[in-house]
Amino acid sequence: MPDEDIIKLLEHARLAQSGKNIQNWHYLVVKNNELKRKLGDAMTARNEEICLALKEKDKVKADMFRNFFKKFTLFFLDAPVLMIVYTTVYYPSGYWELKLIDAPQEQIDDLFKMNPGMQSLGAAMENIALGATEMGYGTCWMTSANYARKEIEAFVAAELHFEKEGFFLGCMMTLGIPDGPQKSPGRKPIEEIYTMYK
Repeated sequence: MPDEDIIKLLEHARLAQSGKNIQNWHYLVVKNNELKRKLGDAMTARNEEICLALKEKDKVKADMFRNFFKKFTLFFLDAPVLMIVYTTVYYPSGYWELKLIDAPQEQIDDLFKMNPGMQSLGAAMENIALGATEMGYGTCWMTSANYARKEIEAFVAAELHFEKEGFFLGCMMTLGIPDGPQKSPGRKPIEEIYTMYK
């Protein structure tokens, strides 16, 4: 995947809407297979740690979790490009004002339920996915390994020498040319996803 195509996709992301125009994203683009393998090893170690603890409670769930990880996460090793996407905390409208008037903590916490920071990041990721499709590439937006966030962030700090104050792992995305036609996982019928008031 040529660098210029990746830059075009990052330009799509750059133009995405974001709450308060915070543009709360930073993209680490990894093309190096050895770096991806090391990242996979760090994530696999965390997955195994969880599976071993889980096995004591429920062996079937432990095996299912291990297989899920192999199938739905480690495939990034075969992708020519992996984006490790960092984001930052977004303080919703009203947050500082509620803090200033000593509002109850539950009222303040309630502001984060809608998670506008992740909504903003989602808009940028969607722009990448749509741009990639238009250019003939395939993508997979990955949150399946977010439980290994600390291990991923440690890898990024040690191997990529990237640290940005206040930023943390938001998600990852693979980019490449699909092996063939991709099967959609299916969608809910239209009648299930809306209610119209006239």
